[in-house]
Amino acid sequence: MAADSDAGGGAPSADEATVLAAFEDAAPLSVQEVAAAAGLDAEAAAAALDALVERGALRRKTVSGVDAEARDRPRDDAREELDVDLWYLPPERLADGDVVVTIDDDRAIEDALDELEFPGASELMRDWRRDAVRTAFEYLRERGPADREALAEDVYPAHSAGYADAEVWLDCVAPRLAELPGVERADGAFRID
Repeated sequence: MAADSDAGGGAPSADEATVLAAFEDAAPLSVQEVAAAAGLDAEAAAAALDALVERGALRRKTVSGVDAEARDRPRDDAREELDVDLWYLPPERLADGDVVVTIDDDRAIEDALDELEFPGASELMRDWRRDAVRTAFEYLRERGPADREALAEDVYPAHSAGYADAEVWLDCVAPRLAELPGVERADGAFRID
């Protein structure tokens, strides 16, 4: 499994990452199965599963169970007692038989941005710099890999964040961009996995 979800501030909690790692294929899992695989109690596993559904990393479905002793489906109110909640990876997380798990949803990015510290004498200045990093992230998401020069040329002019020089701007933006979930920096270029 390729887990690109364990980086930086807005990434899943330790419990969420552990729970996500329990999904090795397309098979749906119950909360008890996930708890056992993740080494968590059922309550912690359920909380992590719900958070992952909210992030879009997993989906949840309730299925009617079968009474194992009667070997059939009950036709009365007892049927509800046999309902089972199952969690599974959405189809877009399964490619060519491999599990591809990324959590690059907007909530995770915003959480990560909120946890980063930005220089500036005022909250307004820090917000401008936060917006510059957000815009650089969106640029990568839309256009693909980019090096520092491309970011300076394409993002800096409209989102200078109070910096008069692109190199100083990059010194602020680049390290924070690299801390966002799903962003990798390799061979001088940033990319989103």
